[in-house]
Amino acid sequence: MHISVMPSYPVEHFGSDGVQMDALPPAVDGASTQVHVARVAAGGTIGRHPAVRSQAFALVNGRARVEAPDGVREIGPGALVVWSPGEEHQTWALTEVVAVIAETDGTFDLYHHPAEP
Repeated sequence: MHISVMPSYPVEHFGSDGVQMDALPPAVDGASTQVHVARVAAGGTIGRHPAVRSQAFALVNGRARVEAPDGVREIGPGALVVWSPGEEHQTWALTEVVAVIAETDGTFDLYHHPAEP
């Protein structure tokens, strides 16, 4: 077993505000993958930017609005949003938000993750 402390840093890129990221270690020996825990203050935003790789945003706690080229949606705990590489998107925290964000050079197998109606 290895127990350590996740490095934590503020995110201000893309006009982001009130965002604190806790970084999990990157995966090795496979498709490049990075996982973060995002803590976004109520009223904060992860600014508009293109997804560099396939990106999954899993909302653990709170309420948020997410935007992509096809519109803006309000989401709550348990929602999973996946953006494709190059897709412009932005997230706003309506309340304090905790989310897990995974980025990969591969793809996400969403077979067991049905889309919302």
